[in-house]
Parts: sequence; structure tokens; C-alpha cells
Amino acid sequence: MSSTSSGGRVPAGPQSSYVKTNLGLVGTLKEFRNLFVIWGPHRNATRIRRDLEDVRAHELEISALLGAPVAGLKLLEIGPGQQLTQLAYFGTKNEVVGIDLDVVMQRLNLRGCLRTLKQNGWLRTCKTVGRKLARIDAHARKELALQLGLQTIPNLRVLQMDATKMFFPDNQFDVVFSLCTFEHLSNPAAVVSEIRRVLKPGGIMFIGLHLYTCDGGCHDTRILAGQRGDLPYWAHLRPEHEHKIRPNSYVNRLRLADWVRIFQSDMPGCKVEALCDASELFRRELSKLRSQGELMDYSDEELFAHGVKAIWRKTLQERLDA
Repeated sequence: MSSTSSGGRVPAGPQSSYVKTNLGLVGTLKEFRNLFVIWGPHRNATRIRRDLEDVRAHELEISALLGAPVAGLKLLEIGPGQQLTQLAYFGTKNEVVGIDLDVVMQRLNLRGCLRTLKQNGWLRTCKTVGRKLARIDAHARKELALQLGLQTIPNLRVLQMDATKMFFPDNQFDVVFSLCTFEHLSNPAAVVSEIRRVLKPGGIMFIGLHLYTCDGGCHDTRILAGQRGDLPYWAHLRPEHEHKIRPNSYVNRLRLADWVRIFQSDMPGCKVEALCDASELFRRELSKLRSQGELMDYSDEELFAHGVKAIWRKTLQERLDA
């Protein structure tokens, strides 16, 4: 499970699904347990409040680039997932649509189960149905509606679509955004190219992603749930420990330099920023490992950056140049 080098190629071809990692029945049950710890009703209020604070901060950045409020616009979200927090928030003031390679079943019904089974497989279907039966999603929607001041969250428009081959015509959206999805894309360069195509001149792209080289970048739910036990730090980057990792999804293993190259090669002037939060614990652990000659091929920024943010505005001149 070695990391891709900064010169590594991004695979071409069909886009890989977030859910194509087969954990097996036991692994899926363990993942469900860990996800319940992360997403369960007992954490809804705090988690959704934090998520909405993040979305409002993103809105301010987008608004500053637009020079106008994010209202009355056409927005596209790539990879909204099951929670649909961003779509619900922006949908109160804008026309929004989400696209996902996998089926997003907003409410439990037979037709949705059959579509999920056909596209996502039986393990993913069991996990999705389990979330619904355990009322995890229902409690989350109720709490989200409460914090947004709504009676209920309406059914939002989410289309099953490959982001490398969008069905939309050129110059359709004022804003294209995506959070915690790009690390799961097998061909993010193609998606970036499509974003550029569907953005209106003057439109904004806002991408936030989870960086593979951070401690939790392998997407092992034990780390995300705070139940790592004796799992070593940065285990997925250390050959003698990588076999201990149980990723819950496909991750493309791209490093910070890869993301800078991908975004800036198709979007000149794109601002790509590493989001670092180096706790004293991480600094102490890294210092110990470096003294033993480990992780020497990675910068502190790569190891401490929990995420990457990419922001770009399509020039008004681009339509004239087309």
C-alpha cells in the first residue's frame, strides 16, 4: 500500500466507485460499528453544527471570489454522499444538484434498494439499509432541518453520474464544489477538466479533500472513530505496518504535489492549499519516527495536513476564447 510519488500517474479509464473496496461481511459489520460511533444520533447535534460552520466558511470564501452573495445561483456538488448536508444548506437559497457514481437513497423504499443493489452490490446495500433501519440518516436529517430552521429536509436532486463524463452542457453552473470526495476518484484530472467545462465564465470551483499522507488518509474507520488501539501512526506509509490497515473505501493515494499538478495544469492560477493541524502528539510521534529514520521521504506539511483546499475562478474571457 505504498504511496504514489509526486510524479505518479493518475489512472485513466472509467471512474472507480467509492464503494468498490470489498471488506467482506465481517469487515463491513465492523465498519458499520465504527461509523455508528462517528455518525450515530448521539453525535448528530455537534457534528452537524461543525459541518454547517465549515460550509458557511466555504460560502464566505466563494462569495468573496464571486463578489456577490451565494444566492439565486446554479450549484453543482460532486459526490454528496448519504448525508447531503452541503446540498441542503445551499439549496435553501440556490438551485442545486448533486452527482454521485453510486446510488444515493434518500429514503428507504423498495425501488431504491433494488437500484442500490444493482449498482453498489449487496454489502453496500446492507450497509445502506442498515443505516436507514437504525434511523441514523433519519435522525441526521431531522437535526439538520432543525439547525437550518426548516420543517423538514426536502428530497434533493441527486443524479447518478460519472464525474469524468458529465451529461451537462458547457457553461452551466455558477459554482461547482466537492468535499471529501476527490481522494476517492481514480481519475481526478478528468473530473477537473469536466468541472472547467461545465463552469460558467466567472464561475467558482471549490474543492476540499482528505490528504492520503495524513495519519487518517488511509480511511481506516478505527482511526476516524478514535478507536485505533495499538495501530501505529501513519501505518499506511510504513511498509512494516501497512498490512494492519483496513481501508473502508478506495483511495487514490495521491500526494500534495500530485494535487497541485492536477489542479494547476488544467486551471492556471488555481490556489491549492494544505490544511495543517499539527497537534503536540503528532509532532512528538513524528520526531520519534524521524529519529529512527522513518518517513524521511515525506515533508512535515504532507504528514500534518489533514486536507487540501483548491479554489479557482474561471475567467470571463474563456467563453470568448472558446
